[in-house]
Amino acid sequence: MNVFKLCVSFCLISTFLTPAFAEDPIRVSDVHRQLAERHLEDGHPFWAVRSYRLALESGSDDPNIHRNLSQVLYDLGFVDQAIEELQLAIDKAPEEDFLHMEMGVFYLASGRLPLAYQEFTRVLELNPGFSYGYYYLGEVLFRLGEYNQSSMALVIAEKLGLPGFDLERKLTDLGWVLPEKPWHCEAHIYHLRRITLPTLTQARQVMQRLEDGELFEELAREFSTGSESQSGGYVGGISLASMPENFSRELAGRPCYSPAVLLESSDGYHIVQRIAPFDADLWQKNADKQKSQRRVQMDRHATEDKQQPKSYVLVSGVFRNHDYADQRVARLLKLGMKSYLQTRGSGEHLRYEVIVGQFDDYAEAEKAGKTIKKSGLEYYIRKNKAK
Repeated sequence: MNVFKLCVSFCLISTFLTPAFAEDPIRVSDVHRQLAERHLEDGHPFWAVRSYRLALESGSDDPNIHRNLSQVLYDLGFVDQAIEELQLAIDKAPEEDFLHMEMGVFYLASGRLPLAYQEFTRVLELNPGFSYGYYYLGEVLFRLGEYNQSSMALVIAEKLGLPGFDLERKLTDLGWVLPEKPWHCEAHIYHLRRITLPTLTQARQVMQRLEDGELFEELAREFSTGSESQSGGYVGGISLASMPENFSRELAGRPCYSPAVLLESSDGYHIVQRIAPFDADLWQKNADKQKSQRRVQMDRHATEDKQQPKSYVLVSGVFRNHDYADQRVARLLKLGMKSYLQTRGSGEHLRYEVIVGQFDDYAEAEKAGKTIKKSGLEYYIRKNKAK
């Protein structure tokens, strides 16, 4: 399936602005827009492009027309023109999260990964409850070789209710360990998403669908009677002091991404979940901090082995990619091994050998090898040339 259509069908988005002149007399631009829609229904996309362009030339400033035209152009294979039209829509409505989402998909599909990264991060800055934004950001980061941050994005997408799909498989095939808590909950600000419903019966029905695995954001768009429906339920950051008393009492101290709760107010019933804000800088700082701590450990282990070399070296793989090798070391360190990297070759022949540790006795090395094999890591033992 076309990547763009897949994203749109997942997000359940069709339009984002209410026509400003619904009760005004029909304008020429409206006629051309309606003709474009009819051409699409009849299977004539090129005629639809012409009618959409005529609608814009007739004086329409509706970003929906730019957006619809971009979709048709994309489906016809004119990606550059589709991007130009969608950018015009974004210029007119820069705070609409899913416009940036669609632009990110366009850039991803055309291989412009840095630009796709910018768009998906913008999506999450506007709406950290947009699960597909996290998933697609994770895909871009994976293709850029940023596996730590890719796994962070995947975990949060899953916390928001979206399955891991192919990205999880690709990361686990690399032996990547998914982080347990790659987010930061602000102490005094609660970032919330909400579904507002008029009756308790409806609220319980939607709550059940949420528990059955449907996405919060899609249920919010379909059923919420509040203004948050347009953003998939996201209402922003709120302090406890500014909430109704029963809300603050129930939500105080509640962890990010914990199950949604059902609350009542004078406006009806509310399904509310606390989530974490998106902070790309924090992600990078955490990744850099982990790498720095790991480098200190590796340097210490390498120095110890160099000063006191032993007869046998236990190895757990040789890699071309430094990040793959670094992640393998991270797993071994968690298992209590004195692991580090050792380079082999140079230039295009450069390889990174993952040293599990050095041992005086072969049987001792074999025992350690069997220990890491239980965790799914391969190994082999070689004699230490330095010894």
